[in-house]
Amino acid sequence: MTLRLITGRSGSGKTRFVLDEIRAQLKKSPEGPPLLLIVPEQATFQAESAMATTEGLSGFMRVQVLSFRRLAFRVMQETGGLANISINENGKAMLIHKALQHRKPELRLFRGGASANGLVSKLGELFTEWKRYGNDSNRLQESAESAGRGDSPLLEDKLHDLTMLYEDVEKELSGKWMDGEDALARLVEGAAKAPMLEEAEVWLDGFHGFTENEYAVIGALLGRTKRVSAALCLNRPYEAGERPGELELFHPTATTSARLCELAAQSGIAVEPPVVLNSPVLPRFAGSPVLAHLELSYEERLKWSGDSRLLGPDGALSVHAAANRRAEAEAVARDMLRRRRSGEFRWRDMAVFVRNIEDYADLLGQVFSDYEIPYFLDGKAASAHHPLVEFVRSALETVLSGWKSDPLFRCAKTDLLQQAGAGVSREDVDKLENYALAAGIEGWRWHDDRVWRPLGGSDLEEEDNGRGAAGLERLIGIRDALLGPLRRMEQRFKQAASVTELCAALFELLEETEAADRLERWSAEDEAAGQPGRARMHRPLWDGVMDLLDQLVEMMGDESPDLPLFVGMVDAGLEQLKLGAVPPALDGVLIGSPERTRSDRIAVLYLLGVNDGVMPQSIRENGLLSEEEREQLGETGVKMAPGAKRRLLDERFLTYWTLTTPTRHLWISYPLANEEGQGLHPSEIIRHLKKRFPGLPVGALTAEPAPGEEDAAQLEHAAHPGRSLTYLVAALRHWRQGGELAQGWWSVYRWLQERDEWRPRLGKLVSSLLYRNDEEPLTKETSRLLYGDRLLASVSRMERFVSCPFRHFSSHGLRLHERRMYRVDAPDIGQLFHAALRQTTEKLFAEGPAAQDMARWQIEAAAAVERLLPKVQSQILLSSHRHQAMARKLRDIVSRASAMLGEQAKWSAFRPVGLEVDFGPTGPLPPLSLELGDGRWMDIAGRIDRVDAAESPDGLLLRVMDYKSGAVKLKLDEVAYGLSLQMLTYLDVVVTHAPHWLGLKASPAGVLYFHVHNPLIHTLNGMSRADADLAMKKEFRMQGLVLADGDAVSLMDESLSDGGKSSIVPVEFKKDGSFSSRSQVADERQWGVLRRSVRKSIKTIGKRIVEGDVSIAPYRLDKRSPCQMCEFRPVCQFDGQMEGNALRQLPKPSGKEQVWQWLEQSGEEGGTAR
Repeated sequence: MTLRLITGRSGSGKTRFVLDEIRAQLKKSPEGPPLLLIVPEQATFQAESAMATTEGLSGFMRVQVLSFRRLAFRVMQETGGLANISINENGKAMLIHKALQHRKPELRLFRGGASANGLVSKLGELFTEWKRYGNDSNRLQESAESAGRGDSPLLEDKLHDLTMLYEDVEKELSGKWMDGEDALARLVEGAAKAPMLEEAEVWLDGFHGFTENEYAVIGALLGRTKRVSAALCLNRPYEAGERPGELELFHPTATTSARLCELAAQSGIAVEPPVVLNSPVLPRFAGSPVLAHLELSYEERLKWSGDSRLLGPDGALSVHAAANRRAEAEAVARDMLRRRRSGEFRWRDMAVFVRNIEDYADLLGQVFSDYEIPYFLDGKAASAHHPLVEFVRSALETVLSGWKSDPLFRCAKTDLLQQAGAGVSREDVDKLENYALAAGIEGWRWHDDRVWRPLGGSDLEEEDNGRGAAGLERLIGIRDALLGPLRRMEQRFKQAASVTELCAALFELLEETEAADRLERWSAEDEAAGQPGRARMHRPLWDGVMDLLDQLVEMMGDESPDLPLFVGMVDAGLEQLKLGAVPPALDGVLIGSPERTRSDRIAVLYLLGVNDGVMPQSIRENGLLSEEEREQLGETGVKMAPGAKRRLLDERFLTYWTLTTPTRHLWISYPLANEEGQGLHPSEIIRHLKKRFPGLPVGALTAEPAPGEEDAAQLEHAAHPGRSLTYLVAALRHWRQGGELAQGWWSVYRWLQERDEWRPRLGKLVSSLLYRNDEEPLTKETSRLLYGDRLLASVSRMERFVSCPFRHFSSHGLRLHERRMYRVDAPDIGQLFHAALRQTTEKLFAEGPAAQDMARWQIEAAAAVERLLPKVQSQILLSSHRHQAMARKLRDIVSRASAMLGEQAKWSAFRPVGLEVDFGPTGPLPPLSLELGDGRWMDIAGRIDRVDAAESPDGLLLRVMDYKSGAVKLKLDEVAYGLSLQMLTYLDVVVTHAPHWLGLKASPAGVLYFHVHNPLIHTLNGMSRADADLAMKKEFRMQGLVLADGDAVSLMDESLSDGGKSSIVPVEFKKDGSFSSRSQVADERQWGVLRRSVRKSIKTIGKRIVEGDVSIAPYRLDKRSPCQMCEFRPVCQFDGQMEGNALRQLPKPSGKEQVWQWLEQSGEEGGTAR
């Protein structure tokens, strides 16, 4: 029984020495005592592969490649102990969640985050660390009491909570469960009795240090086996009691060396003379003087004086600055392809190391797949986003939350909820979601058919006519098919008498939905699609979920069911569910991180992301205990992992070990910016290398070929046909815009053109160079199919067309619309305002002058709102306290506006002759019919909020009023451009049809906008009630355009006198009785101009519609453009920077005179002033 140290610097051949010793013994005696090679868990595959590929060995039984944990299970197979159930990290996460929930009332510091999975993860890390270093709850309790006697109340509270939780978890584990650290304890206990260890020889390789529990295992092995050999990356052996300096490069392994010797001394085990493998030329770097110098100079600080041609991409050491991480990853892929094609290297000879692997894992996987490079990502992949995990979590959340829609649809969109043969497609799920969002289906509404009604229309005063009943029946069928498995699981949950039955109910859901079969199909599909990594993920995940349920049953199967606790524990377990993997092929690029990945056969190493704060890494604290608190615990006897300061110093050793890993070439690169464009700085490693290797070039890695680069530099990007195609198209686009094109790109073009597998893609992408984002007019046939021979349209539709023809086509041709949501939007508020004001106005004007009291108007308006509230969006305004508060606010707005309408009516001779007046094929007034040519007609239809009439000496006057929830003015330049036609068209319709409708010929009196709002009056010094009333009247002054006739204006505001300003209409008189320049008025001739211009504009617009104009041509007037609020931007993809896309600039008129000129011209020539 002896201890032997095998030491040597990085590259000295320690692993080869170990393997050769084992091979020699195996060849000498194939049978005999076991030869045990113990390596880190993640290195077992590589070590087994190295042994299995030994030349001359056809097979072997003596050698076993093990990790500490696997050795523990082998020993327990011989000595007992396997009766205890193994628990993994997700099982421990469930126990921690359970402890948090049970202890929540007693927690001092962590009570608020007791339900957060992030806290469970942090607690799991800390508890594992405590156990790994041999701390029990008694020692921690003593530390807590010591902290309580000190002046650290925060630490006292922390330790109170942590110790209590740690004790609970350990009590749950003791006697029944066994985690990885318990397995090591069983190994220590059983080592003396295990036959496999008798006379066995043990080698430890790939370790830099050990935990307290691992030292205990080594101590047990020293006392049982023939010899334990430990290979350490160390410049010289350190004996018992010898301590390295804090700043020594080999401090981690030197400390390990001394500790092993002390362990042997304590056990009375002899220490053999060490095997020191250091030599002037280390074997790993025998063929690379540059890498040999790098290894030596890292500590000795010697400058390179050799051939500078050995530096750079074609030498042994190269440094690269990349524009960003993608440019870095793509450059690595291109270099790998170059080296692989040279025939000098295989994929397995190359590896990528990244200090922060999470920053690069997805990117490298995507890039390597694009370049068809086989790879293996060393590490355990989180599975939280896998469909099976999301299915289980969202299914449980759906039931626990009382059937909220969000988790329900997350569950449905995993494609696992649809039962085989149920006939429910993803499109059906989308339709159901659209209905649920529009109808506000949440909670109990999912199960109550009474609230499932066809969605209402846009008129609050119309009763549902039953349309959509068939579609609703189909939706209910989809609902029942989807919800059936979840409803049955919920019923089983209610009937469950134990946690075991809760687990069974969840398992039955998985069986009923045939989840296992679906995962098998996904595996086959991924395998066929050339995604072996993804294919190998589905099956182990099913096993992981089953194991989680098994652990739950063992933990608390007989306990009474507590559904919230059960769901929380499952969720915590799934959050920690991670999947390890083995390489899908022996010949593949290894992607890993320096602190985890082990391999001794890397010829070319690509070290990425060498930025400041990343490598060497800025050490982060656990989050639960600060560095100072760790030191305080250490002083009380609690052993823990090295603190932040020590780990920061040890980063230097890790950097040394990483830089000296390859045998032929070391590639180091760093991005200059992250994904958000924020600048990144290179690591101090770059400065170190520049000092050691004067003249070391730093290559620039660009994201794509730069047009100004030399031809050779551009064509370096053409390493793979797929990526070359992308760069080729970019180069051709630059050439078409007048730039130069490197001649080599034509060779790339010909190469792709000559190959059948690439020719179709090349043709499609090259054709995109000629793409212009414009739309050809519809054919006559298509136009007739869409719009018919008689186009029925509203005036707002005409205005929409003028704002952008494609916007009109999307809305009225393709009939696209935004998803309806169960919320109160501006259109809903507008409908409520219009309906309430119509009912109030109709009732009170019918009662005559006696009803023109402001208070009465307010009362009637409030009553109208109350009657209408249940009809807004399926009673949404009554559905919650927040919506009820909104309803009260809307009621106040309508009441205030109604009172002001009544007040204005006192001073006006105009009286309503029509409210909500429809004109069109089915209305009391006929449509405005216009012939468009080619046998096509257009009927203009609409609904006019209010038509008022008054008798004047010259006859009947008519005006049109429109209720608006925002402040609106009639702008004549917008009328000239066709952007504001609605009110003038409405006035034209009622004046035209007045003889038939009212029995009298009528003249236009004006168009007015009434702002429905409840304003606040602001004052600095207060005001009287009369002044406040007057100020309020001014807030409701209507905007628009009225007839420039004193008598007509007097009929609108009888309180108006010469030299006064109306508080009702937009009119102001000068002292001489004429209209001021601020008055919004037009004389009879101008009204005629407006009517002719509007009719001509509408007719021109109609012709353009039926002629198939669908051009992407949004306007720009001042700073306004329809694109700012357009819902169809994702459809048209308008881009002002793209050829053929430009805003249609509409010039501002120089004054009113020019506007009237435009209107007269448009009326005479036909069409809008375009």
